[in-house]
Amino acid sequence: MKRRKVAAMLACMMLASGLLTGCGDTSTDNAADSGKTENTEGSEDTSEGGASFVVMVDDNSSTGEYRMVDAINEETGITMSTEQYPNELATEKLSLALSAGSYPDCIGGWLIQDTDILKYGMNQQLFVPLEDYIEEYAPNIQKVLDMDGVREAMTAPDGHIYSIPYVVEAPLVDYQIIVNTEWLENVGMEMPTTTEEFEAVLKAFKEQDANGNGDPNDEIPLGFDPDNKNINYMMGWFGASCDEFGMTMDNGELKFVANTDEFKEGVEYLNKLYSEGLIDNEAFTQDKSQWKAKGGKDLYGAVMTYASSDYMPYNAGETPHWAPLPVLSSPNCSDPKWYQDSEGVSILRTQLVVTNNAKDIPSIMKWWNAVYEEENSIQIANGVLGKTLFKEDDGYRKIDVGTLPEDEQDYYAWANLFPQALPRNIPVGFKPLQDPPMFDEKAVVNEQYKDHLTGKVPAYWVPLEQADEMAEVQTALKEYIEQSVAKWIAGQADVDKEWNSYCDYLETLGLEDYLEMRMETAAEAQASAE
Repeated sequence: MKRRKVAAMLACMMLASGLLTGCGDTSTDNAADSGKTENTEGSEDTSEGGASFVVMVDDNSSTGEYRMVDAINEETGITMSTEQYPNELATEKLSLALSAGSYPDCIGGWLIQDTDILKYGMNQQLFVPLEDYIEEYAPNIQKVLDMDGVREAMTAPDGHIYSIPYVVEAPLVDYQIIVNTEWLENVGMEMPTTTEEFEAVLKAFKEQDANGNGDPNDEIPLGFDPDNKNINYMMGWFGASCDEFGMTMDNGELKFVANTDEFKEGVEYLNKLYSEGLIDNEAFTQDKSQWKAKGGKDLYGAVMTYASSDYMPYNAGETPHWAPLPVLSSPNCSDPKWYQDSEGVSILRTQLVVTNNAKDIPSIMKWWNAVYEEENSIQIANGVLGKTLFKEDDGYRKIDVGTLPEDEQDYYAWANLFPQALPRNIPVGFKPLQDPPMFDEKAVVNEQYKDHLTGKVPAYWVPLEQADEMAEVQTALKEYIEQSVAKWIAGQADVDKEWNSYCDYLETLGLEDYLEMRMETAAEAQASAE
């Protein structure tokens, strides 16, 4: 497929993406003002003689200030500041900035994909190769890069490393639906195990005063984290759980399932829920702050999220009144699956890139080297030493921020320690003692879902000779699948009427060539592992 053809299709899809703006009433004005810093002039020397640089990141800090950023700025004499927005707005702004050439020194968090490394790193040289800078200026990062398998995972097809390596212990399941157990008790129902039972529970949440506040009309039966809806995961109830590209593992075999009858059946089920008022009518339009506000008011009965603490925090020593929804069976699927995100440890290779607008890359790498000093990273993830984190014998003890004086709790909150979407260096297996212990929601999910997981889709790089074209094809497929599913669920189009043309258009976008490339890279990865 010619690149210009894919680009033209992408442009048409971007115009079509405006279809969902009428689904709910939301405003981006407040979100646009939530960034701490807007500075796209590139790194520079400050009047005091120290270097400074800017990182664009998707983040939702309540204050826009970070304790550990301040500490590392002081330690290094180098000032890092952020240009930050909620994920969806940040993604839009980044796209515009890359087109206009007005991007900052660094881009980080969940804004960059593998295909961006290929497009903006390998092909357009907007992202700077970092391996030589790491070796010369960042010995702490070099140690991570030298860990088994890390350099191989980080190295792009042209032989360069374009981002700082981030090795993190990760749950097998990143996102799942959790159910408000207090609401279940209030409506006198048990945890559902089938799609029919789940629908019945959601109807009870809607029709009764499930949250017990005296208003039977304010309940929202089902909602989604706006930045991580992961609707494709739910298709596993019908036999087609997959990632945003439509890929999954089936008995050890890599497959594309976003054009299968099972996937379509999942869309039809979710459209039924939406049409009955059982899904948040702002699910496709609200931002993270609006979602959290609803959660804080106890308006959700079930939510697709990483953990309940993302929108309804609880204190250490408490057990949240939320429990994982089982992997549901459906009338035509007795062996449902859920998408497996990791194998316990993930090597994240797109969390921080340095751009060609950066004027002082050595200083940037020195600053990140300080982040990768183990004690600094431990504080970034767990709390400031002497406040919520304490050294004990050969380890650390962590106390809940809720035990601090009220005027300090927000100041030292986890979200205000550091932009948490950015990389750091936490040793695999590290866990501080917690006093009192924090309930481990993800361990519960891992145990409950372990027999229903798809298997991990293998990581890959597009071959160098196909990088430019396949990067565009993958982006086009992802956006087309997401936009189609969203409009079908929201009832703005009929999946039955459009299904055949949808499947045909996937082929027009280059699905056949894309799948051939994915199968080849998966086979090569398996052969090299053997």
